[in-house]
Amino acid sequence: MKTQNKGLLLLMLLTLSFSCDDILEEDITNDTIQIISPNEGMTTDGNTVQFSWGGLDGADGYRIQIIKSNQVYEVDSLITTSTFKYVLNSGTYQWRVRAENFAYSTAYTFPISFHVETSDDLSNQNVALATPSVDLYTNNKNITFTWQGITSAISYKFELIKSLNGEQTILPETDVTASNYTIDPNLFNDDAKYIWKVKAVNATSETVYSQRSLFIDTVAPNQPALTSPADQGTATTTVAFNWTNGTDSGNIKSTITNTIEIASDIDFNTKIHSASTVNNTYQYVFSTLGTYYWRIKAIDAATNESDFSIVRSLVVQ
Repeated sequence: MKTQNKGLLLLMLLTLSFSCDDILEEDITNDTIQIISPNEGMTTDGNTVQFSWGGLDGADGYRIQIIKSNQVYEVDSLITTSTFKYVLNSGTYQWRVRAENFAYSTAYTFPISFHVETSDDLSNQNVALATPSVDLYTNNKNITFTWQGITSAISYKFELIKSLNGEQTILPETDVTASNYTIDPNLFNDDAKYIWKVKAVNATSETVYSQRSLFIDTVAPNQPALTSPADQGTATTTVAFNWTNGTDSGNIKSTITNTIEIASDIDFNTKIHSASTVNNTYQYVFSTLGTYYWRIKAIDAATNESDFSIVRSLVVQ
């Protein structure tokens, strides 16, 4: 009888642990999303469409899908707000949306058809920037900026601004006829935040500027300094490795990812484990007793790499 009671208690605990998230999340399965805009058959004058719907209590986010007339998905994105702005070419589209949380989701709304009709008036249109991506960190100065062309545009204005102890326009180009622009890499003469802006122009109107930022970072992170375990120290099979990265000396400071390597030989010809972490500590469980060696390398968001740290040995016993 006691054994049966213990088994029942264990089953209850397991059930509670697996269903904890379900208990915390509100069941929205049978709820309905209320569409605001665009509605069925609506025509948008201009290339920028504002999608909106009623927010739903219990939703952590919303998955919106925009489908072209050839049934290819233009957008399939999870967002946290009940509005979404997107630039589309002329044509007919469908869109739908559903609410989601960790455990549940509503049904998608019924697909709604709408039409986008761009005109010669650019004042209600926007330039959709393509590459580089938003807030890119890079050490590569050979960059081609690209954007989605607008049919009624004759040309584009391009600006590059350096943001370092204030903002300075370092490149104003007023007559770009293509939907891309490659700049002289020497203009990136400092590691800094750079803002690039594009607007479309024709004989009678122009769009507002669309803009993004990127970060030029050519400074490698510091060589990590190992703190524990001590060199030639001893440990049990579960070991917490710790180190420091020091202060970033560059103008641009980005997230550091640390790579830890553990080997059974001092030259690291036989690596038994390798992992990456944004933390300065890492725990590993050894399956075999013996002498091991470990080291750390730091890589920043611009892919600059430090030298490996010094190598320490560890006896697992």
